[in-house]
Amino acid sequence: MIKDILVVPTARAQAVGPFAAAFAQSFGAAMRVACPAFDMITPTYVVPEMPVEILDNARESARGEARAQVEAIAGLAREAGIDPRTEVISGTFDACSHELQRRARYCDLVVLEQPPAEGREGETLLAEALLFGSGRPLLFAPYIQKTPLGFDHALVAWDESPTAARAIGAALPLLARTRTVEVVSVEDPRRPRSADPEAFARHLEAHGVRARGRRIADVGDVPDTLLSHVADVGSDFVVMGGYGHSRMREFILGGATRGMLQAMTVPVVMMH
Repeated sequence: MIKDILVVPTARAQAVGPFAAAFAQSFGAAMRVACPAFDMITPTYVVPEMPVEILDNARESARGEARAQVEAIAGLAREAGIDPRTEVISGTFDACSHELQRRARYCDLVVLEQPPAEGREGETLLAEALLFGSGRPLLFAPYIQKTPLGFDHALVAWDESPTAARAIGAALPLLARTRTVEVVSVEDPRRPRSADPEAFARHLEAHGVRARGRRIADVGDVPDTLLSHVADVGSDFVVMGGYGHSRMREFILGGATRGMLQAMTVPVVMMH
């Protein structure tokens, strides 16, 4: 069951507010909004020469933008009959990320907006930090999203990995509401066939999910293949594992995960 969601907007996000408010209303869930306000990053050799007023003004500007975003989303939530808890988390990127990871662990689901394609790498890094450090499923709303989450058809990406199994398990409350669910495995002729989407569809059916399995041909890479199929069948959302590569005990987004975040056209549920 989803009874408590955390909404993590950035100061310039536009789609996630109405999307999250409608989602919380649909599930009767409590809602917490926590917007980060990152301190300005300056090289250490510049800081001694930079007037304190510039750093203070930049910090206060970031906090003001975050407060405005929080209040805007809170207003949407109240219109939907929800009394949200709100806060601005300010500090360095690492400090903000750590605090947001902590708060996410007290919720069932984190809702955030797809990172922009260009110009704001920090938002991708924040999504990465929440994906790998929160222990919770993330629901991404595309920045072009204009409607609430639909429950007519869902696409589940199944590759027999532990990450995919965790993501699908976490998404069961959403899948149980969905009219039809298609479990797909991307077939790559360069690799032996292993994943069995039909068998996993039967597993979902045991949970009351109306599911069927299907194998689809790889058209170049996994994100393009999945999104092409989404367009063909008219899926409302996608469920998939969020993958990474080890880097000094941390993670960076794997190619399939980053590609989906960059190109998503429908909401995506991910979990590491």
